[in-house]
Formats: sequence, structure tokens, C-alpha cells
Amino acid sequence: MTKIFLIVLFTALSFSILSQNFVYNTGQHRIDTVINENYESYEIQIVTPSPENITFKWEMISNSFDPNWSYSICDYTGCYVGFPNTASMSPITATEMAAGTFGFIKCNITCGTNFNEGLAQIYVYDANDYNRGDTISFQIVWSTPVGHISENEIAITTYPNPFTEQINIKNNSNTNKDILLQDALGKKIYSTHLKSTNTQTIDLSQYSNGVYLLSFIDNKGNKTTKKIVKQ
Repeated sequence: MTKIFLIVLFTALSFSILSQNFVYNTGQHRIDTVINENYESYEIQIVTPSPENITFKWEMISNSFDPNWSYSICDYTGCYVGFPNTASMSPITATEMAAGTFGFIKCNITCGTNFNEGLAQIYVYDANDYNRGDTISFQIVWSTPVGHISENEIAITTYPNPFTEQINIKNNSNTNKDILLQDALGKKIYSTHLKSTNTQTIDLSQYSNGVYLLSFIDNKGNKTTKKIVKQ
């Protein structure tokens, strides 16, 4: 009888540990291998089991990312340089969720040539009920220096980074480049064409502080993206 009770108790505890309060369209725990040293982005989408009015909040549990990596986090509200201890997303109504709106946490990371592995764990919960929540995680692996593309190899220099109002882009190569600037959510802000050996200054004083994505595209369509930070 004792043995049966222990089995039932263990099974109940197992289901309790594995149970979820929310639904994750892109997986609750991500394990990703970096393929571009200049910029990578990984997202976890969050909804409730059925549409309802909710405000998602989150807090950092642990972070073992390489301190030499440059990273930021975005959620349904906005973007933050680095990982803040806690943040709150904008409210989502049941109608919005039924129409396809979801909460999300996106990890943006630039590893450079700092080959390492790290894990960031985040607790996501209902702003009205701290106990109604789940742990999500981003495990990033950057350990094999095969096929990586460095800024030197594409012969582009950007400075300063971080910047306050303007950023300079210098094309050190003998080929022209198309330049595309996007915000951290991928919205196009600016585009231009930079001739070989030329330098161009982009004025971003009218935009808010945060993370931006700067892409370089050569005449063969090869694209490399890096993160720049306005502060």
C-alpha cells in the first residue's frame, strides 16, 4: 500500500512540475546554435490556454551568458539593453489575443569571436498572480568557429558603437554595399547605398535609445547583420 501511495505521489509531482500555465507557440525552452557572430535573434511567444485579458510580467532567474557577448532583450512592450531584473509587457485583451496577438520575449545577441555557451532563465507570470507563471529559457551555443563571418572579412567599419546621435559607416572594400537599418523588431528605418572606399554618416538623433540592426548586402546578395546601440 505504501509503495502504491509513493508511486501516485511521484506521478502527481511529476505532472505538477511539467504542467504549464501558458502556451508557447515557439517552444518554452530554446536551444540554439549561433551561425552569425554579428547578430542572432531568438524568440519565445506566449499566450494563455484560451484568450483572456492579461498583462505578462517577467523577471530574470539566472544568466550565464559570456560577459563578452553583447545582448539585449525585447518583449511585447519594448526593448532593453542587457537583461533587466524585471519588466512588464503592455496589456493584451482577450479580443486581441483571439485575433493573433501574443506576448513574447526575444533574445538578441552578438557573440563576436567569443566562442562559448550560456543559459538565460526567465520567469514569466500573470501580473495579477505571481504564482501563475512558467520558467522559459534560452540556451545559446557558440562553440564551433566554422563558417563565421567577421566585420573585418566584409571590410565594413562602424563607429562609434554605442552612439548617441550619429553613426559612421565606412566601406573599406572595393565593392559597393547596400545598407539597411532596422529597429530591434525588424521595422525598416533607413536604407542607402554605400560606394566602395566611401564613408557615410547616419543621423539617428530623432529616434529613441535602444538596439538597432545594421545590415550590409553586397552585389551577390550576401547579407551580414550586426547590432548597434543608441544611448
